[in-house]
Amino acid sequence: MSTSLRLAAFAIDCPDPRALAGFYGRLLGWEIDERASGDEWVELADPAGGAPLAFQLDPGYQPPTWPDRARPQMMHLDVRVRTLDEGHERAIAAGAVPLPQPEDRLDAKFRVYADPDGHPFCVCACE
Repeated sequence: MSTSLRLAAFAIDCPDPRALAGFYGRLLGWEIDERASGDEWVELADPAGGAPLAFQLDPGYQPPTWPDRARPQMMHLDVRVRTLDEGHERAIAAGAVPLPQPEDRLDAKFRVYADPDGHPFCVCACE
């Protein structure tokens, strides 16, 4: 089925859009699209041509407390990697913080991290 609807961007609220875009740029190897970016909105261009990952200023931003549900995560990203070791090294080098692996998923092919603003994300191995 053909449709005229297409995802335009995936936006993440944060206190400093340029700083968080820098983190995800290092993690993914994507570049900031300066033409589409400003002080309150920064876009990372998907080199494969998909929708950009965008970062929107939220001066009142409070990070999720995952795995605690006091302030639940409202979204999370899954990043595909060849191996969990590769994903771990790349995430740590970019500035991520490891989060506790869910007890019922200790043998799963993903690991959970937080970006510098506290948004959880996963690296998922295709091994």
